[in-house]
Order: sequence, then C-alpha cells, then structure tokens
Amino acid sequence: MWINPDVLPAFLAAVAVLMLVPGPDFFLITSQAATRGARYGAACALGIGAAGLLQTTLVAAGLGHLMETWPSIATAVRWAGAAYLGWMGLSLLRRWWRERRLPVEAVAGRPEVRSVTQIFMAGLLNNLLNPKALLFFSVFIPQFVDPAFAAAPLQLATLGLLLTLLALLFNLAVALLFAQLKQLRLGRGALSRHGNGLIGALFVLIAGRLALARAS
Repeated sequence: MWINPDVLPAFLAAVAVLMLVPGPDFFLITSQAATRGARYGAACALGIGAAGLLQTTLVAAGLGHLMETWPSIATAVRWAGAAYLGWMGLSLLRRWWRERRLPVEAVAGRPEVRSVTQIFMAGLLNNLLNPKALLFFSVFIPQFVDPAFAAAPLQLATLGLLLTLLALLFNLAVALLFAQLKQLRLGRGALSRHGNGLIGALFVLIAGRLALARAS
C-alpha cells in the first residue's frame, strides 16, 4: 500500500465533510441535472473529476504553487476561462429571453443549444481555473502524507486520486438524484420555460467568481 492506512479514517472523514458542504460545483451539477437530465449533470460531474485529476498531477509533480509562481500566466488563463463561461451564460440568457413567452410545449420541443461536451468543459473550467482549488489541493492533501511511509509524490498522487474518485462518485449520485426532478416532471413548466435562464445566470455568476478570484 502506498499510503499509511492509519491516516485513512481521518482523510475519509475530512473528504466526507468537504463533499457535504455545497459549493459552486454542487449547484452547477444540480442545475444541469434538474433542468436537462442526468446526462448533462453527469457530464458536468465528469468535467469536475477531470479537473481533479489535473490538479492531482500538478500537486504530485511539485507544481502546487503554480498560480503563485507565475501570477500573470495564471491570471490570463483564469480570465480566458471566465470569458468562456460568461459567453455560454449570456448565450443561454439570450435564448431564455427570446423564449420566455412561448408555450411550454414549444420550448421543451426545441433542441438544446449546449452540447454535453460543452457542459463537460464548463464543469472542468469552473473547478480547474479557480486558483483556490489548486491551492486547496496543495494544502489539504499534504496534511495526510507520512514522510516515513513512502515517497511523498506517490502518496500525494494516491490521496489525490482517491479524493477525486470519491468526489466523482458523489457528484454522479447527486446528478442522478436531481435528474429525477426532470424524470418525474416536477415543476415541468417552470423548468422548461426558465431552465436556460437559471443556468445562464449561474454561468455568468461563476464567470464573475473566476474573474474576481484571488489565489490567496
């Protein structure tokens, strides 16, 4: 085993607490699942999981302080991500504004503007381009590394992969749970008519959060 089994109970307890505290990722997944179905919620969860894998790689490679080492590059990347999410959000808001007075059947019958791939990218960028997320990986995971047990990079990679996997499973379960709102057609009229507006507003808020975020 590559990590000290004595630290696993504390690590898993900390991970459970982290997952149960709602954050931007949670609201992004639930909004997609409830308004568009499990496929979109799962795509968002997979994008967030991919971001976790990239962050684990950076931390294990000793690049956890990348955002502090090259602040200008980090800022440019963060702004690019914010611009992408902002563009997606404004596009959805424009569609909602055009369709807000149409019959529910007409809105529900139209094809989705955003593809599953775009929702995957939204989840990835929302998590990956937040400077605090990478720094969180750099601060949280090393607390459970035992220098006397195995090589630190190997332990960091193992713990990061475990955290990412557990978070992915939790997020997929959340997506399936909230997708039942769509499957059961609870509030079908409101979801069909105003779903794009709600998700568009959420994307714009996330873009603003990324643009205004600081690494410390």
